[in-house]
Amino acid sequence: MNEGTVAMNQTENSTNQTQGPGAGNVSGHSLGQPPSLYDRLDPDQDRMRLLQIKEAANDSDPITCVLSQDIFGDRPKFDALSYMWGCDKAEQKITLNGHEFSIRQNLWDALQYLRKHCHRRYYWIDAVCINQSDIDERNKQVRIMHHIYFRAQTVVVWLGKKYSGYEATLPHLRTLGHGNTGDGETTPESTPELSRTDVAVRNLAIDLCNDAYWKRLWIIQEIGLAQEIKVCFGNSAVEWKQFTHFLRMHNLGSDGPVRLERQREERYTGSNTLLHLLSAHREAECQDRKDKVYGLLGMASDARCFDIDYNKSRLEIWTDVMEFMNLNSLFSNEDVIAVGDLVKFLLMGAECDPLQQILRTYAPGNQNEKIITGTNDHRAFQLQGAMLGCVISVGPQPKEIIGKLDVVDKWTQQVQENYRNDLGEAHKESDALIRTILDLDNDSLLTKCFDCRSILQWERLYHRGDKTAEWMMELQSKAHSPDKKDSSPATQVSANNSRLFQMSGQDSTPWKLGLGSSDIRVGDLICWLEFPRRAVVVRAAIVRTASGARRGTFQVVGTAVVAADLKESRLGCSQRRNWSDGNLGLNILMDARTIFVLLAN
Repeated sequence: MNEGTVAMNQTENSTNQTQGPGAGNVSGHSLGQPPSLYDRLDPDQDRMRLLQIKEAANDSDPITCVLSQDIFGDRPKFDALSYMWGCDKAEQKITLNGHEFSIRQNLWDALQYLRKHCHRRYYWIDAVCINQSDIDERNKQVRIMHHIYFRAQTVVVWLGKKYSGYEATLPHLRTLGHGNTGDGETTPESTPELSRTDVAVRNLAIDLCNDAYWKRLWIIQEIGLAQEIKVCFGNSAVEWKQFTHFLRMHNLGSDGPVRLERQREERYTGSNTLLHLLSAHREAECQDRKDKVYGLLGMASDARCFDIDYNKSRLEIWTDVMEFMNLNSLFSNEDVIAVGDLVKFLLMGAECDPLQQILRTYAPGNQNEKIITGTNDHRAFQLQGAMLGCVISVGPQPKEIIGKLDVVDKWTQQVQENYRNDLGEAHKESDALIRTILDLDNDSLLTKCFDCRSILQWERLYHRGDKTAEWMMELQSKAHSPDKKDSSPATQVSANNSRLFQMSGQDSTPWKLGLGSSDIRVGDLICWLEFPRRAVVVRAAIVRTASGARRGTFQVVGTAVVAADLKESRLGCSQRRNWSDGNLGLNILMDARTIFVLLAN
C-alpha cells in the first residue's frame, strides 16, 4: 500500500505520523534488509517494536535509528506516524540497529523532519517496525493495529516536504512548529499571513485539502482512532482541530480531512458498521486490494473478531467476509447479492480475472465432507426465488447446434413432442434460441452458465395435498430420461459443456427452453432469482413420508439462462419486474462460492 504508519514512544510532547497498519506491499520498505535485523516477537506476549531516531548535529548527517521491542503491558509512551508510502523504489538508506536499511523517499523525509523537530520520542512505523517479509507477523500486527493507534499519544500526519515551498510567500508558516503547546493560539488562521484571503493562502488550503494522502484507505483507521493528531507539512505542524477549521474557512467541500473529522465525531453513533465502512470508502486507495477489507476492521464497530490472514486469496477473503456477515446477521437476505457484489468489487476490481481462473485452485477434496445440511449454518445464504419449470428434456451442446444439422433436427422434433398444445410458441422460442446461439461467439457462450454445485442441501416439508409438492412429483414422474449417476463434484466450475434444455411449468409459461450447466438433468428445477436476476438449476427429490406429507430435498447444481435472456449480456434492474408472476415461490439456499459464481458477468 502507499501508506505507512509510525508510532513514537515519547518522553515529551508527542507528535506523530500515522498511516496504515499492515502495509499491503511487502517489498516496498524492507528491500535489502538483513535477516538478522528482526528478533522474533514473543507469541506469548503482546509486543511491538518501537523506533528511536538518533539526534544529529547537521541535517546532512545520515539518519541513524534504533529498533527495540516493547511489551504492551508496560504501557509504553509512543506516537504513530501516518504518511504515504509513494510508488518510488526503496532507494534511500538509513542505519537501523547498525545495519543498512532501505526506505522510500517520503518516509526518509518524514524521519528527517522528526529528527529535527522531535527526536526524543519512540515511534512505531509499520514499514520498519513490522518484519514485512514475515507474513505471520504481519497478520498479527495488522490484527492489533487498532490497539496501536488507540494507545498512541499522538498520531502525526506527514503530508510531505513539498509544502516548504510556501514559506517564501508565507514566512510565518515556520512558526507553526512542533514546539507549540496545542492550545490553539498559534494556528494557520491566527498568523498574520494566513488570516488574509490572498492567493497564496487559498492555494495552500487547496493543496492541503486535495493532497493525495487523504485518498489512502489506511488513514481512515489511523485518524479515526487517534487520541490526538498533529498535521505536519513542510517545516510546519498544526493541531488537527485547527487544521480542519482552517480548511473549512475556505469552503473546500466535505471530503478529505473534513470527512474524516465528521467520522471521528460520529464514531460512537453506531454508524461505523463494517458494511457502512466498506460502502462509504469503496473508492479509498491502497496497493493491496486485500486491505480494502483488512484496513477497515479496526474502525468497524461490529467486526473486531474478524480473522486477518494475508496468506489467503482474495476469493477466500471474499468468502470470509460473506460468512462473517451472515453469521453475525450484518445484512438481510435481500441484501446478500448487493453486499457480495460490493465486496467482490473491493477485492477484485471491476475487471477481475475470469471465473474459471479465480476458482481453479478450489478443486473439491473429499466428497464425503462436502455437504452441509443445516439451514442455520453461517455458510448457508438464502435467496428468494420462483420456480419457472421442471426440466423434461436435456438437449445438445451449443457447439452441436452450430455444427451438426441432424442434431438440430432431433432437437426440433423433441420440441414438437413436448409442446403439442402450444406448438407455435414453442417453435418460435426454439428458432430464436438457435439464432442467438449462431450469432454469439464462443467466448460469449462460455459466460452464460456454469456448473457450480453448492455444498449446501436443504429440506422442506410440504403438507399433504400441497400444490407445489404435487406439481413437482407429477413432473418428475413423467421424466422419460433414465436417471444418471450423480458424479459431479462439489464446487466444480465449468462452462465448456453447457446444454440446451426443455422444461414444463405448472401452467402455460412463456419460458419453455433455455441453456443450462452441463450437469443439468431431467427432473431438475429451473428457478429464477430476483437478484442477481439469474436462473439456477436446482436438483430436487420429493418423497412421501409415513404421515402422507411430502419431503423435498434440494441442492443448487448450476446456473441456467432462459432462451429469451440468452442474447442479453446481463439483465438490468428494470427487466423481469414480473419475475414471480404466476410462478411458485421457493426460498433457495446456497453457499458463498455459488453466490460468487452468480455474480460473474
